[in-house]
Parts: sequence; structure tokens; C-alpha cells
Amino acid sequence: MILGGTGFGNGISGTISKKCTGCAGNLTYDAVIGSIVCHVCGRIYDTDSLTERGSFALKFREKEYLDGEDIDEEDLDKVEYACDSCGAQIITDKMTTATFCAFCGSPTLISRRLTRQFKPDMIIPFSVSKEKALSLYDEMLSSAKKVPRDFRSAKVRERIKGIYMPVWLVTADCMTDISASGLRREGNMRYSYDLSRAITYSLADVPFSGSGKLSQRLLEAVEPFDMNGAVEFKTSMLQGFYAHKYDKLPERMIDRIEERFDIYGKECGKMSFDKRYEIRSDSYITALTGVSVKYCLVPVWFMCYEYEGLYYHFVVNGQTGEVCGRLPERESFIGRIIEKAGKYSTALISAIVALALSLPVMFLIKNLYEVEPEAYLMFIAIVFSAIFGLSFVMLYRFIYKIRFRKQLEKEDQRSPYELDKRPPADQYFVYDGKIDMESHDRFGSAVMAMGDKEDRQYKFL
Repeated sequence: MILGGTGFGNGISGTISKKCTGCAGNLTYDAVIGSIVCHVCGRIYDTDSLTERGSFALKFREKEYLDGEDIDEEDLDKVEYACDSCGAQIITDKMTTATFCAFCGSPTLISRRLTRQFKPDMIIPFSVSKEKALSLYDEMLSSAKKVPRDFRSAKVRERIKGIYMPVWLVTADCMTDISASGLRREGNMRYSYDLSRAITYSLADVPFSGSGKLSQRLLEAVEPFDMNGAVEFKTSMLQGFYAHKYDKLPERMIDRIEERFDIYGKECGKMSFDKRYEIRSDSYITALTGVSVKYCLVPVWFMCYEYEGLYYHFVVNGQTGEVCGRLPERESFIGRIIEKAGKYSTALISAIVALALSLPVMFLIKNLYEVEPEAYLMFIAIVFSAIFGLSFVMLYRFIYKIRFRKQLEKEDQRSPYELDKRPPADQYFVYDGKIDMESHDRFGSAVMAMGDKEDRQYKFL
């Protein structure tokens, strides 16, 4: 992907002598995205004219409140909770309390005044109630065969929380250059074409998670959000809910943004081909200009529960009701006994095997050779240890290879509520914008088939 200008190739990134017009930071040629970027504020510049072609930065940056500094009046009615265990920081109104961390379950939460301004550009209000989210959770439980009892308990159900998660909405004008080889068949003729075309289009409000607590995969699994439902942020919308503070800035996520727009560029390119062609050796390069970013809070019902050292998440789109999540599978009764005894059974069996094998050896040595008592005891210890160690390793590998194979089989069994693929590109098309295709396809060659199908040869014309 090339963002906003002509690339300089794949050389080492270098610093341009001119400064950023926005923050006076050093401009750096980024070889990955093929543009000049200010990594301080996120502005993008054309590589030839150094004119600004967009920005990954926010128009408004939330400032940090210094110790003793008065906070803004609009932030006075907000409370910030920080989790001692996982570091999550959530914000809510003063009427709503937090009893445990929604992300790790820890009850150790510290209440404090805001440490940073809280000014999202927009917010999508909750449309899905808590009761509806719990009913969706129950549906997921009913679809699973062997779910541990813990996941059906009231203790787990009360962990579901309504949280506004921070996302960056990226909008850009795109141009995808396509080159491919096309093959068309008509009877016994085969025609080859060199396909070359450029598509211009715009994608709007493509979301990227601004929080490490909501992975990009989880966000994409519950997309899309209807941006027609977004409104200006007001603190009153937080009543009864939480809002997570962003901990990742968009200018630090250029590679992730680049990857998703590349995928969408490839989708658009494939849609441009006529179905009569068999496409071979295709390639796509997407360039972005006019990049802009908005800060939005999106509603999700979120649950995190730790079970046997692993964290399991359940997420519901608070606007559309889209669900994703994964549940553990409970072992059978015998399996649970083996699991609990597994730490000791291998060593115990190995000790029995070692004792059974070493006793005959010791008996033979005692009767055939005259050995001093001290040496005899030392020899017994060495033989026993050797047999014990060998049998332990062999038994351990045998048992855990079986368990590892079973675990892999479980991983391959997908639940209907697991992570869906990201929404297709057409979910984010600006249909009232300009969508053009410039085609430079040309005929390459024609080949005629000679002989029977079983022994067909082709002759170039």
C-alpha cells in the first residue's frame, strides 16, 4: 500500500529536513507505507510536493491533567476507576459504581478523579438491553454440549457489563491499481489478456480498536455498527454504563490500518473483473489520500471469565445484537480424575516401574558379586534413578502427546458464536461518492486446441 504519494522504494526510512507544519516534529519517510509521515502528530505529506494529504491524528487530543490542575467543568461529574491487576481504566458518571474489573474480574479497583480529558467526537448509544444480552448468552450456552457449571452460575452472569469501547473511525479516498492475467475460453480457442485497471473509491468510518482490552479481531467479529445512529457525546449517556479509555493512538497503528485497507482494496479489485475471465497471477496496490480519523465510543456488552488459567470472552454488539465468544469444554468424569491426578500419576507409575525393574538387578548383583554395603547402596540408587528417569520421560511424552492431540481437535471445532470474518468492503463504501474504474486491458494471445480432449495440444496463432 502507498499512502498519499509516490513511493521511494524499499530503502531504509530517513528523516526529511523540513518540519511538520502542525507540530514542528521531524518528518520521516516511512518505507512501509511509502509516504512522508510525522509520527508525532500523524500527518501525512506528499512525497514530491510535501503538501498535506491527510492525517492519522485526531483533530482534538485529550490532554493529561497535571497534579493540582483544575479539571474541565464537563469532566467534574465523571469518575475514573483503575484496576490494580490488569491496568484497565474505565470512566463512568458519579452515580454509577464499579465493584470489579470487567476485563479481568479483579475486585481491586481504585477510584480517582480523571487523569486525562474525556472528549470523544461521537457515541453510539446502547440499543440492546442487559436482559437481551443475557438471553443471547443463554443461547450460546445451550448450543454448547459440555460447558463447566461455573459458566451457568449467577456469579458469572453478573459479570456482564455494558461498556463503551473506544474506536478510531478511519475515512480515506482510495485508488487501487490492479494487474492480472486473464484467460477466456470459447470452444477450442483460448484467449489471453493482460488486465490493467485503476479503481477510485472512498471508504468511510472503518473502525479500529483503540483499546488493548478489545482486540481488533473481537471488534471485527461484532461489526458493523450503524453510524447513522451515532450522536454527539454527552455525559448523561454514561449513566449505568462504563467507558474505557483509549490506550493506543491511531498514528501508532498505521500497519494495522494499512493491512485492512489493503484487504479491502483487493476485494474491490476482484469485484472489477468480468466473470468470463479466469484470473491468474493478480496483484493489487492501494493508495490512500485524504485520510481522516474520528474518535467514537461504540456500545458492547462485555464479559470476561477466567477458567483453569485461560480467559474466555463473550461480546455482544450493544447496537445490533451481533454475538461472538468462546466457551470451554468440560472434561468427562474420568477425564477430570485423570486431569487432577495427572501431576502425580506419571511420577508414581514411573517409580513403580523403576522399583520392579531394579529389584531383580540388585538381587543378581548381591548374589554374584561381593560388594561393600556403601557401594551397593550407591549402585542401587544409580540404577533406580536411571530406570525411573527413563520410564518417567517415556510415560510423560506418551500421555501428553495424547492430551495435546485432543486439545488440537477441540481447537478445530468451531462454535457458531466464534469470531466471524471482518465485514466486507461494501459495508464501508461511500456510495454517494465517486466510484470510477479506468481500464487498460489488452489482448495478449490466442491459442487453438488441436486433437482430442485426452491428448489436446495448443497452437499459438
